[in-house]
Amino acid sequence: MSKKQTIYQELSYIIDFKVFLYLGLMKRPIIFIALIFLIFSGSLYSQETTEKNYNTFSEFLTEQNTKISSIEIGHSLVQVKEIMGASIIVKVPKIGKMKPLSQLFKQPEFTKITTDKAKNDITILWYFSTPKDQNGLMSKSECTPIVIKNDSVAGKGTKFYLNFMKKEQIRF
Repeated sequence: MSKKQTIYQELSYIIDFKVFLYLGLMKRPIIFIALIFLIFSGSLYSQETTEKNYNTFSEFLTEQNTKISSIEIGHSLVQVKEIMGASIIVKVPKIGKMKPLSQLFKQPEFTKITTDKAKNDITILWYFSTPKDQNGLMSKSECTPIVIKNDSVAGKGTKFYLNFMKKEQIRF
């Protein structure tokens, strides 16, 4: 082999190696992004959801309000979530002129985490309790807020929530 051929061959090996490195490095971010996507997509759907049949929508509301009533001052965040249970798909059959219902109710519908001026952890959970608009969209006005301060229920209900937010000077 001539000196010229040897140089060309070495150059081709170097170029092949650089291309290999380039492609290898290009594949890693793609694999990394794919792994991250799979991990987070799994966590998004890992929240337990149960399906429950009710004779009427009022039956569901009664059960939901009974659960909310059983939450007491001093309960922890974990206890509140155990009492309220996982997200639920409510199924109600067609009754008269009413359409059948099959709707997901998240438990809680809304969550807000913040701190007060004294750096206490404040968590507010809103659970569906009172339908108002019947437009299929959940609003906080249709939910009962449960205020948790430093992992202990401080109170519940809209009146308590508004007074607490004013007293603690917490703004959203």
